[in-house]
Amino acid sequence: QPINPSPTYTTKFIGNKQCNKLNTYVYAYYYLPQRKTKMMPNVIKFFILAVVSVANVVHCSAFAFQQQRSLPTTTASSLYGASKKQSYEEIPSTQTEIIHNINAECSTAGADTKPVLATRRNAMNSCLSLLTMATCLPLREAVASDEDTSLQPFTVIFSIQVDSKKPDELSELEIEVRPDWAPLAADRFKQLIELGFYKDCPFFRVLPGYIAQFGVSANPDLNKEWMYCDTAAGEEVVKLCKQPLPDEPRTQPNKRGTLSFATSGKNTRRTQIFINSGNNGGPPNFLDAQNFVPFARIVRGMEDSNNIVKQLNGEYGGKVNQGKAAYYGGEYFEKVFPRLSVIRDAKII
Repeated sequence: QPINPSPTYTTKFIGNKQCNKLNTYVYAYYYLPQRKTKMMPNVIKFFILAVVSVANVVHCSAFAFQQQRSLPTTTASSLYGASKKQSYEEIPSTQTEIIHNINAECSTAGADTKPVLATRRNAMNSCLSLLTMATCLPLREAVASDEDTSLQPFTVIFSIQVDSKKPDELSELEIEVRPDWAPLAADRFKQLIELGFYKDCPFFRVLPGYIAQFGVSANPDLNKEWMYCDTAAGEEVVKLCKQPLPDEPRTQPNKRGTLSFATSGKNTRRTQIFINSGNNGGPPNFLDAQNFVPFARIVRGMEDSNNIVKQLNGEYGGKVNQGKAAYYGGEYFEKVFPRLSVIRDAKII
C-alpha cells in the first residue's frame, strides 16, 4: 500500500460501489499532503483517519467486519444440517431467504443462540480492515517526522580573519539557519557550506551600518559551476552548471543580524549573501519591498560589546569587480584588495 496513493489507485483499492463517497475522504487524507502545504496537526490527522476507518468498516463490504448476529438454535441447526461443508454461495435460495428474514428478528432472539455463518471471505475482509487501520497511522506519522526534520534549524560557524595583518586571530560568527523561513535558500546555503564554497571567501562589499556582503569563492572552478556558466567550455561543462534559485515568499523582515541572498532580478539567487548590519526592511533602504528574503540570523557575534560585523574592513566599499573576482577567484582578491576581511572556515555543527 503506497503511503500516498493516487485517487485512481485509491478507487481501485476500495473497489466497492458503496464506497464512492469515501473516496473523497481518502483522497483528502492521503493525496492532498503531497502538495506543498504544512502537515496537519496530529489530532486532526488522527480524527480524519478514524472517520475513514470507521466508514470503511461500516459501509464497505469489501473490507467490512463480519457483524455478530444471533440466530435461534433451531434455525442455525437447520441451516447447517448435514451440509456443514457447503460454502455460503452454495446455500439454497430458500435458506438464504431465511437468513435475511432472521436478521430482522435478531434483536428479540432468545438466550439459546449461535452466531451466523462466518465464511473465509468474511474472515479475510476483517483481517484486511484491521491491517489497513493498524498500518496507516504509523506510515503517516513517519512522513510527518521526516518533513518536520527537514525544517529544523541548524547552526553554522564562520571563522573570520577580521584584520589581514593578523592571520592567527580569528573571530567567530554563530549563525542560526531557519529552513522554515525560506527552505530553498536554507538548503542552497547548506549545500555551499558542505561543498567548502565559502572557505577563504572575503567580505568584498562592506557598507558600514548597511550590509556586509560575501559569496564569491576563492576557487574559480567553483565560481564557474555555481555563479556563472562558461558556455565556451563545451556541453559537458555546461551540464554541470547550477541553476539559480526560484524566488520564494518573504516571511521575515530584513532586520539587523539577518542574512539574505543577493539578487540581480527575479529568480537570480545563486551564492552571494549579505548580512544586514542595520534594520533595512523599511526606510531608507526598503529591502523588504525589493523581496530580499531572510533565511538565517546571527545569534552570536553581533553583541554591542563585540560586534564582529562592525569590525569588518569597509575601506574598499563597493569597488570590487565581481565579474573579475568570480573569474580569477582568490588571486584577484589578494593582488587587488589584499586587506579584505576573510571567512577562513565555515562549518555546520
